[in-house]
Amino acid sequence: MFVETAAAITAFIAVTALAYAIFSSRTGLRAAEHRIAVLKKAQAEDNALGDGVLKRGGSSLPLLRLIASEETALNLQRAGSSLRVSEFFLIRLLVTVLSALVMVLLFRGSAAGLVLGVIGGVAGFIAPALWMTYRRSRRLGAINKQLVEMMTLISNALRSGFAFTQAVELASKQLEAPIKDELDQMLRDSSLGARPEDALKGFADRTGSLDVEMMVTTILVQRTTGGNLSEILDNVAETIRERARLLGEIRALTAQQRLTGLVLGIYPVALGALFTLIAYDLMKVLWTTEAGIILLSIAIFLQGLGMFTINRILQLDV
Repeated sequence: MFVETAAAITAFIAVTALAYAIFSSRTGLRAAEHRIAVLKKAQAEDNALGDGVLKRGGSSLPLLRLIASEETALNLQRAGSSLRVSEFFLIRLLVTVLSALVMVLLFRGSAAGLVLGVIGGVAGFIAPALWMTYRRSRRLGAINKQLVEMMTLISNALRSGFAFTQAVELASKQLEAPIKDELDQMLRDSSLGARPEDALKGFADRTGSLDVEMMVTTILVQRTTGGNLSEILDNVAETIRERARLLGEIRALTAQQRLTGLVLGIYPVALGALFTLIAYDLMKVLWTTEAGIILLSIAIFLQGLGMFTINRILQLDV
């Protein structure tokens, strides 16, 4: 039993490492992101004293400090989580082991149990990351919705004679989370000695929003070349409004396709439930025999893959 369990965990680690290496590879930047990155690089100056004044602490365990990565820490910040990278990794590892062991023990070390143990381990390792991705997506959407209001408040404050830092502080007092938290973080960075440029870049990095990067790049260019910042922010806000309107039109045009994808995802499950009610003795073979369990697991995996593919196809970048 111990050898079978160890073999299942080893196979899971190998499969997980391969899947992570495949799906974590980043594609090329979109054209707009590339232009923003070029502008940011042109405006950036190396300053180690002011870069990253406030950072998350690492783990007290040397092994977990080796596992930690800045990208994972940044993703946790973008999700609004207070977890450290090491803590998040331990949660994923714990869920992975528990999921694999539950599957193996439920089927008493059979061949189907080992297969389901690997599948359960992979699912347990991916599930916390998917949850954080969902939280990051929701938080990003909330920030993008508040961004136009934030720029309008800052623009109005600048017209009233406030300095930029004072305008940001005024906007922070009138806005709600999550963008309020990011503005407060930017103000804390500045008060602890970070250059305004570094505080702004940290704001853009923590949010992960293309709209925020557009705004930050515009402010950095204005600080170098000069100009009316309030008018520039108004123009950027209008651009963001136009992008939001265009995204709404795209969602309206793709509503039928999204509904079709939803129906295709629910249809096999509903059909299987109906067949189970009509012919239970025939359908129970899928979860009472090893071959049936393996076939059912493959079918669930392929169904999930199909829904994921349809969802990715319908996601259009503007």
